[in-house]
Amino acid sequence: MACCEPPPAVAPLVLPHFVPHPLIRGGHLQTILSLRAPQRHPLRPRLHWVPLADGDALALHDDEPEGWLPGAPSVMLVHGLCGNRNSPYMLRLAHRFTALGVRVFRLEMRGCGVGHDRCDGITHAGRSDDCLAALGQIAELTAAGPMAAMGVSLGGNQLLLAAGRLGAGLDARPPWAERWTRLVAVSPPIDLVRCSANMQRRLLRGYNRYFIRHLMLRLPGSIRRSPELMAHCRRPWPKTLRELDERITAPLGGFAGADDYYARCSAARLVEAIEIPSLILAASDDPIVPADCFTAIAPQLADHPAVRLLLASGGGHAGFFARGKERFWMDHVIETWCCAGWPAE
Repeated sequence: MACCEPPPAVAPLVLPHFVPHPLIRGGHLQTILSLRAPQRHPLRPRLHWVPLADGDALALHDDEPEGWLPGAPSVMLVHGLCGNRNSPYMLRLAHRFTALGVRVFRLEMRGCGVGHDRCDGITHAGRSDDCLAALGQIAELTAAGPMAAMGVSLGGNQLLLAAGRLGAGLDARPPWAERWTRLVAVSPPIDLVRCSANMQRRLLRGYNRYFIRHLMLRLPGSIRRSPELMAHCRRPWPKTLRELDERITAPLGGFAGADDYYARCSAARLVEAIEIPSLILAASDDPIVPADCFTAIAPQLADHPAVRLLLASGGGHAGFFARGKERFWMDHVIETWCCAGWPAE
């Protein structure tokens, strides 16, 4: 598809309505309980390494169901800021999709999980090129068949930014682009300015401490061994994510400052250019990514042929624990959206 051509309209799809679990109400409780690990049989993936242009490498964990054949669907899962391949939603979705016969690839961001010592650079919201490199590797490993991609929080912004850059012609269109049939972004911080201002609130100090502690403890070895780079990371540690982005993310990521980082890496600025059928799933009571990130772009997406916004009345930040049999409502919505882009058996 040429970049100047409008994307084909997404066929109408009825997505389930969210009704919160009666014992898990409110955005904070939904968010906190999302960190609980599911009780599941362990997965035994194959490990692949995704080489990056700057010499870093990403860990890609391949959960291939028995009987999978080239041409069958595959899905890439990308975690959030402090997550890894074993984040609760990553495990739940891997089990869910492999049970459907879908091959699952769980991508770990730079410096996360088993790839901690394979990266000199840090991850951030603008690493759309990392997502494209991983999808390219998956295209080679699977040889054929449709590919979907799902990202939570920071991973969702990276995927939306990748799709937006492709649609806007800012990145070269890869030969496997037609195989990328579906995208889901859950609770993505698409407007980093709004998210940063929101995280400045005193009420959210606990979230700031949680994120900053995890990020500081997993700094790459190359940074820890460099007195010049560690000068950005000296104690006292930042107290807010805005301070962390100004002191650490921006200079180590090649940005002029936090404002430059936010302006260049917020996916909202390119969401209209997305051509891949995409679902943005968010909650109005998300304590981390405020709802106005999504209400601000809702008019742009009202008649968009490829991008759909689903702003639930509750669910917190990537929680979405629901009443009824489908307790993990988010997982059900992701499955419904992705499967709609694959040929019926």
